[in-house]
Amino acid sequence: MKKFLLFIVFLIVVCAVGAQFVVPKYMESIVESEINKSLQPSSQTVVIESTPAFKLVYGQADRVAGTLENVQLGKLNFSSFRYEANNLVINPVSLIASHEVDVLSLGPSYIEGVVLENDLKTFLIQNTEGLQDANVSIDNERISLTGTVNIMGSLKGQASLQGSLQLKDNVLSFAPSRFTVSGLTIGGITSQQLQPISIYDFNNFPIPVKAESVTVEKGEIHIKIKPVLN
Repeated sequence: MKKFLLFIVFLIVVCAVGAQFVVPKYMESIVESEINKSLQPSSQTVVIESTPAFKLVYGQADRVAGTLENVQLGKLNFSSFRYEANNLVINPVSLIASHEVDVLSLGPSYIEGVVLENDLKTFLIQNTEGLQDANVSIDNERISLTGTVNIMGSLKGQASLQGSLQLKDNVLSFAPSRFTVSGLTIGGITSQQLQPISIYDFNNFPIPVKAESVTVEKGEIHIKIKPVLN
């Protein structure tokens, strides 16, 4: 009897130790599959931690973190995303039965997307109407577009459009503040060119998020967004 009890204890220990490795890997594969379907990154990493790991069977995760590379959102390429979520509670029925990640509650969490300066320049050149042979300069958070304009053959010259990035109503936009042609401000043409250019609407992100800040650092545009529950 004593040997039998020791054998049972041994099996319990083996199962507990095995769960520490097997259960997180299984959950990571589900999360990775969901992200691949919704965002289609070129590559990604996922790390799920919980102590003890068996809590994951009940949908409780201490920490979920990961990175994504090359994600296309609308017409803009994000070179990377980093994310971390703490103290998640996930619907275990949806997770096991249909492999869907249904988050019921979460603690402190963040997502940070990075856009390379050249990718933003390409977007602005392709989506700014009226400028020909355009060039883009990004300095801190100030953006300048220069090029030539030819409006119905009557207005020609070197044009300059200056502005900055802004987040409004969960939309990342380029907000022009000054438009000149050959150094001059020209009435109705100027007001037309000063309309914001929508870059990406985070209301269309695969999960509910709130875009909180945008900064320019060393040739990279960093957008911080926060996951929210419906």
